[in-house]
Amino acid sequence: MDTTGRYTTEEVEEEIDNQTIDIYDEIGTPLEAMYSVVDKYSGLDDFYLEYNLGDPHVYQVERVFVGTVTKRELEEGVDYDVAKKVGMIKLTSSTVGGSRLDSADDIIIQYVPEIYRTYCALLTSVALLEKLDFITSGKPSKELEAAEARLAKHEQKMRERIGINLSGDYRYFDEVYGVNNKKVTQDHDKNLFLYREDSIDN
Repeated sequence: MDTTGRYTTEEVEEEIDNQTIDIYDEIGTPLEAMYSVVDKYSGLDDFYLEYNLGDPHVYQVERVFVGTVTKRELEEGVDYDVAKKVGMIKLTSSTVGGSRLDSADDIIIQYVPEIYRTYCALLTSVALLEKLDFITSGKPSKELEAAEARLAKHEQKMRERIGINLSGDYRYFDEVYGVNNKKVTQDHDKNLFLYREDSIDN
């Protein structure tokens, strides 16, 4: 949707914020989460550093934790880098978050899939077009109808995705926090060639 001359930057940002809040209220925080064991390949400190989120298109990684029962939170850019275009993170070293990795550790990654960013953009477009149509003509425009059709198509995609996730990963649902922490078994050989430095957004 072309916003030039129709809305101020502040209006657009406010609507994005409102839609983001609604998405988190509806779906929960975090939107997605995964966990995996931390694997060692040889030697005392030779740990695999690349971890696949199980989702090839990631908008952003929100929080990362490593440890056993008590976990430490890691800092992006210091302890790990995110390759959004391939849905992976790479730990910067075998010592992250102030402690060395251990073969008893596991890693938890909370993130936002790209599908939710697109969903938020479509919701924002529809909301702004509804306001504009109400002010200018009082009836839906062709542009609003087109945006609503795209939103309906995207919502169907999301329903299919959520249905598959629940049927396949419901055993990992955390009843206390309402989060589905899906377990991702890592193929470390594949991770080595899937991870790309050029897919890091700085």
